[in-house]
Order: sequence, then structure tokens, then C-alpha cells
Amino acid sequence: MNFKEPIKNGFSIIELIIAGAISITAISVGFSLLQIALKGNKIDETQMGLNGRINDTLDFILDEVKASKRIIENEAEITQLNQNCTFPNNSEFLFGISLPDQALVRSDYAPEGDQFSLNQVECPIVYSLRPSLSTEKSPYALIRYGPQYNESGYYISPSYVQFQETTLLDGITESTKYKKISCPAEWNQIKTIKGISFCIDNFKKAVEIQIEASDPQRGIVSNEIRSIASIGGFTSIQDENQINMSQYNLGDLENSSSCFNEQCCWMGICLKSNKVTYIIDNSFFMNENYLHNNGQIVNGIWQPINDPELISPRIKGKNLFDHTISSLKQHINKLPSSNNASEADQIYMQIIANNGSSNYLFEDGPKELTTENKIAALSYLNNLTAEVQSEIDPWDDICSALESEYIGQMIVLSAWKPSTINASTNQPCVGLNNGEFDEIIYEYNQLTRSKSETGALVIDTISLYHNFCETSKNEFRNNWLGLLSKGAESYCTHIK
Repeated sequence: MNFKEPIKNGFSIIELIIAGAISITAISVGFSLLQIALKGNKIDETQMGLNGRINDTLDFILDEVKASKRIIENEAEITQLNQNCTFPNNSEFLFGISLPDQALVRSDYAPEGDQFSLNQVECPIVYSLRPSLSTEKSPYALIRYGPQYNESGYYISPSYVQFQETTLLDGITESTKYKKISCPAEWNQIKTIKGISFCIDNFKKAVEIQIEASDPQRGIVSNEIRSIASIGGFTSIQDENQINMSQYNLGDLENSSSCFNEQCCWMGICLKSNKVTYIIDNSFFMNENYLHNNGQIVNGIWQPINDPELISPRIKGKNLFDHTISSLKQHINKLPSSNNASEADQIYMQIIANNGSSNYLFEDGPKELTTENKIAALSYLNNLTAEVQSEIDPWDDICSALESEYIGQMIVLSAWKPSTINASTNQPCVGLNNGEFDEIIYEYNQLTRSKSETGALVIDTISLYHNFCETSKNEFRNNWLGLLSKGAESYCTHIK
């Protein structure tokens, strides 16, 4: 019987080595391709993320620009109306925006939709550039310094004390050698600070912004992701500084944002003369720490409110004195300086703070409102306080104004009543020492001064919180401000 030896099939050692080498090579190539693909995806993801962060930053800035009144290009303007306005001193100024009065909560809108309780934002928002922190992508970070906001988009507080720094975007590049945006020829010249370029129109209402940022890729040799984007927009809130200028020659004004004559108003009182004197109450009754009796007008008569019985009144989010100083500074800032106005439009001004005694801006009487005198007026207001616990006593200054040819209009503001109402031997008025001041002032103004070349003195009054314009509208049944302004072209305004 014959047996065949079975055939043995298999791989030789050499074949196994070759096959293994091929497999390892294939796996290595596949792994390398996978690494390249992953790195490519990471680069794409980082590029998309950087693009998104830049666009989100530009959208955020544009949203605030749209909700503002004016774009501030000059760093000096930041402290123009409030010397406390600032921004981080380790950063480089780019531009700022001036915000309108704000509703801070939904309840600031009346249900009927026709009334608002708005709060004045004390300082502008400032955008600036500073070196990146250790926790941020280098080399620079774009920061915002201004009021904080809640999830509903409302600003939390208008006070500069609560302003905070917020990093909008890190990784801003240092190089300026990128292709710049093209700005309209009539706009101001483009500015480039590191990786940010921008230009602003002549009226400070429109802006074009460009940002270049980078994101270094750790683990990828010699690779840095860069992205650049731009956006443009304009403010949608009217700027009162530029209202009522169309009838004047803009070339003569040299792009000034000043008002003129009757278009210059303060708390509802407009200028009717270019020789104006302001008397402002700076007694303790204007201080936020003085608590006034709470009340309201019911059927035309003042009625007390017991819960709470006492309050510290606020106007546009500020106490009486702070609101007076802030609004008067804004008003004076808009008055035309003598170099921007014709001789007929030049303003002669005086400010008198009274808390029982008088404190004068200019000791020797009203002066022409030059740029230097305007700065002096703003500084004078910044240094005023409301600390003296004594009633306003404006009679000497009003009586003197009646006999002065350098005063054509007087604006008296107060939140309280004077302690005296009658002239006396110690305090006469236009030579008379018997009778009530308001009657003496009215009769002299109408019967004597009105017949002179100077003409009658316009006496306008502003009553804060308590309505001293009408007897029935305040708890004291006192209308001394209304009596002062009963002459022709004179008005008493109540602000609450």
C-alpha cells in the first residue's frame, strides 16, 4: 500500500519580514496622513474661531456705536464735561463714544409709553489697546472701559464709579503692514495703532474699523494663524450739539458744535440775550444727604406721601446738585466761544453760586466767553459743593443786575426758598428798603429799566423737586420763583 507525504503550505520567514515591513509602512503612512488631516482640521478650526472672535468684537463695537450720540476722536474730550472720566492708564487711546440718557430697567418706561425715567451716563465709553496679560494671547488686547450691562442689554449703572475694563479681543497684532481699509476722501485721515485701523467722519457720526489678530498654534512648527476683518456704521441717536446749525454757515463755524442764542437751552430755559448770568443754589438743600418731604400733586394740590416720608430726590439718576452741575457744564460747553461766533453772537457770562452768600465765577462782573473763560467756568463748577446749611439769598445779586447794562438775562435755579422776602435798611433793593423783593424787582424792571436803552431784564427761574412756580404745587405754599419770573418773556420751569 503506497502513502503520499502531505504538502505543507505557509510563509517563509523572509516573506513574513517583508509583509510586516509593508504593513508597518502602510500604518505609518496612514498615521502620518491622519496627523496631517487632524492638524489641518485644527488649523481650520482655529482660523474659523479667530474669524468669529474678530467679527463678534466688531459687531459688539458697532452695536454700541449705533446706540451712541457721537464718536470721540480726541482723547482730551474724554474729560471735557467731567474731570473724573478716564480709562486704564496702561492702554493706548483709540476712540470713545458718547451715550445718550439711558433707561436702566424696564420700569423706567411708563406703561402708556409716553414718559421715560432716563439716567444720564456721566462719562463716555473708551476703547483702547494695551499689552496682553499672561492669561491672554499676545501681543495686544483690545479693551473697553465703560458701564457694565446685564443679560437684557440694559446698562447697570450710569455712574463712572462703576465703570469697568472688559477685554473684547486678545491677540491683536503688532505689525501695521497689512492692507488698510479705504475711507471716504472727505473723512478724517485713517489712524493705525498696531493691528487696528479706523477712520471717523468730520461730524463724528460714522466710523470704519479694521482689526487684524493672530492665534499662535502651539505644536505646529513656525505656524501662526492670522485674520483680518472690517466693519462700518454710524450713530443713530441725534446729537443735541449738532442740532439747529443748518441755517448757519458751517464753514464759518469751523465744524463747531456750538449753539446760538435762543437755540441754547438749559433745563427748558433758552437764552434770550447774549448777556446772561446764572444764579445757582448750592446750599445743603441741594445735597443728596438732605432728605426732602415726599409728596405728589393730587387734583392740582400738593399732598404728602408717608411711605417713604422722606426722600433724596434724583433727576436722571443724579441728586439735585450733581444734576445741576452736570447739565450746566454741558450747556456752557455748547455755548459759542468768541472765536467761533460773530460779534453779535458773542456771549457775556457770569455764574453766581449762592448758599446764603455769593461765590462769583468772575469777581469783576460778566466776561466775554472766550475759550479760556469757558475752561475757567467748567473748572469753577467742578469745584463747587453743596455743604452750607443756609438758605439761598439771591436778592443782592438780582437787585444789582437790574441796574447793570452788562446783564440782559438772569437764570435763577433753586430747590428751596429764601429765608427773607422783604427789603430792609440792611438789604435794600434799587434804593428801596421797604416792601417785598419780588414786587420791587418787578416794578423797577417794568417801569424804569424797560424804558432805558438796556431794556427790561429777563428773569427766568428753575425750580428743582419742589414746585416754587405755583403756590398750590408745594407744601410751603410758596411761589417765590414764579413771582420772580412774572415779567414779559420770563418763565418759571419746574423740574422733578
